Amino acid sequence: MANWSKLRMEKVSLSFLDEGQGPAIVALHGFPDTWRTWDFAVQSLVQAGYRVIRMALRGYAPSGIPADGRYDVAALADDVVSLIDHLKLERVTILGHDWGASTAYELAHSVPERISAVVAMAVPPPATAIGGWRERMARPHNIYLAAGPLSDWWLRHSDFAEVRRLYRLWSPSWTGNTQHIRTVIDDLRPRERSRASVDFYRGSSVTAPPKKLPSVPSLLIYGSDEPQVRRDGFEAAKKGIAAPSRVVRMEGAGHWPHLEAPEGVLDEIKGFLGICRSNGML
Repeated sequence: MANWSKLRMEKVSLSFLDEGQGPAIVALHGFPDTWRTWDFAVQSLVQAGYRVIRMALRGYAPSGIPADGRYDVAALADDVVSLIDHLKLERVTILGHDWGASTAYELAHSVPERISAVVAMAVPPPATAIGGWRERMARPHNIYLAAGPLSDWWLRHSDFAEVRRLYRLWSPSWTGNTQHIRTVIDDLRPRERSRASVDFYRGSSVTAPPKKLPSVPSLLIYGSDEPQVRRDGFEAAKKGIAAPSRVVRMEGAGHWPHLEAPEGVLDEIKGFLGICRSNGML
């Protein structure tokens, strides 16, 4: 059984797991996913001398459903700031995938003094991300999951067939994902949880995304199976970052590089954090 801690705020209760000792890393998951996405990474990072704090995003079990219905990235970033304040941490590294990556970029933009470094996966920085019809065609879920009750029905129909389809579509080379997908579906099965997961897409347009690349050291990781528009967004970021920041492409991986190529991704993360640590950045 996971030993969860709780942070109770006015609008929402957040649950988090706090493991290890050393420079602090806050790990944030995305959709369709859960906090379990970091199981392998946490084990490796704790052994490497880091403290890893996994937070279940608002709306995802065992965190609470926000009373104000907010799921925009600014609210997610505020949750992280509240968490690190609660833990009396001056600065942390953000390890984010999907929604977690978007939150990492927002934090690096809004409170860079609290962020030591960013490790972001699957979603390119807003400053270089390509929007418009190319993004909508490549990832139409950003449109059809924003319809509230109708989106929730679509996600749940045929025992969450849409979740299984998204894993096949977004990570076509990943075949060993059956147990992970089952865990995700089990967490989304309570109706309030599936509804919360799609309501993220209704709130995503509340805050204008930052237009500058992160000013903190950043490791940006993407899979070669991502659509061209996402790959282009990551590659464009190479022109605006300086060492130790870097962009890494994982061959044969899709939307979940940390699960599809875990050893390679962890080598990249530990190498990057090791450089930051040796230079006094963490």
